[in-house]
Amino acid sequence: MNAHTPLMVLVAGPYRSGTGDDPAKLAANVRVMNEAALALYRAGHLPVTGEALALPLIELAGSKAIGDSVFNEIFHPIARRLIPHCDAVLRVGGPSAGADEMVSMARAHGKAVYFGLDELPPAHGEISPPPAPRNPGGFRDPRTEPSRNDAVRITDVRVLSSNWYVLRKVTFDYRRSDGTWSRQNREAYDRGNGATVLLHDASRGTVLLIRQFRLPAYVNGHPDGMLLEAPAGLLDGEHPDAAIRREVEEETGVRIGEVQPVFDLFMSPGSVTERLHFFAAPYTRDTRAAEGGGLAAEGEDIQVLELPFSEALRKIDSGEIIDAKTILLLQWAERHGLLERT
Repeated sequence: MNAHTPLMVLVAGPYRSGTGDDPAKLAANVRVMNEAALALYRAGHLPVTGEALALPLIELAGSKAIGDSVFNEIFHPIARRLIPHCDAVLRVGGPSAGADEMVSMARAHGKAVYFGLDELPPAHGEISPPPAPRNPGGFRDPRTEPSRNDAVRITDVRVLSSNWYVLRKVTFDYRRSDGTWSRQNREAYDRGNGATVLLHDASRGTVLLIRQFRLPAYVNGHPDGMLLEAPAGLLDGEHPDAAIRREVEEETGVRIGEVQPVFDLFMSPGSVTERLHFFAAPYTRDTRAAEGGGLAAEGEDIQVLELPFSEALRKIDSGEIIDAKTILLLQWAERHGLLERT
């Protein structure tokens, strides 16, 4: 618990971002930081900026302009020294490699990072960093790779939010079927790639599913948010088959061996980058190695359910199973005769 007034380092995009050295625009950029600092102060935080500490020294040292050699020699080391001693970081303003470096440094020191005043915790409460950000891995910047589509030219990628997952705004030129070009913007949500598996026992005609609370489904009208699903999880840098074996043991307590690849699908390609790897794998009563139930550290509270295959299929028809990946796996199993429907 922090008994002192929380020290909040304010990190902004560059003062010159989009100004063309226009004094009015430059002043507007400075005003963004000052307004954020005032809001922090009124909320009970102690806002500190590298600029406030460094600019008097920079002026004394003879700097003639923001970004000249004297400015960089003094400003950046001072800004970096702030990070280990703060409670949290608020990132505002436009695109800036330097500001993004400060955010990365804050996370490396275990500091909370916020991207809007509405995200801030109570000033005199406990400041706990949000969960350590994953490296989602579902976004390969097209600007750094050979073009795979001559009709698409990526012109800009901007990070809008970088917390547990990453939201980017991508600007691109697109050549239409009539040969004309149009500039477009799309948002892409990178939560990484994932894997899911249908656990089946052919000798008994059963499948092993899980039930867990899904907040997005709940806030979009599901009666209780409790969804019946196939085990699944994010890859977190692992090979898909290794990741799904880990997830299965965490969620169900079952230890599986070889898995059968089924297909790879984009589940919501209009906005989410995730590619989901589908598998099938046998289990028996003897392969239960642990309790399962998920990881408490990740807030998981998972129920394990064994169902006759025919009952699972009926639950699709009744609307009791409405999770897309689970329906795809069950219907694939029926189509390929993996299990008999009784």
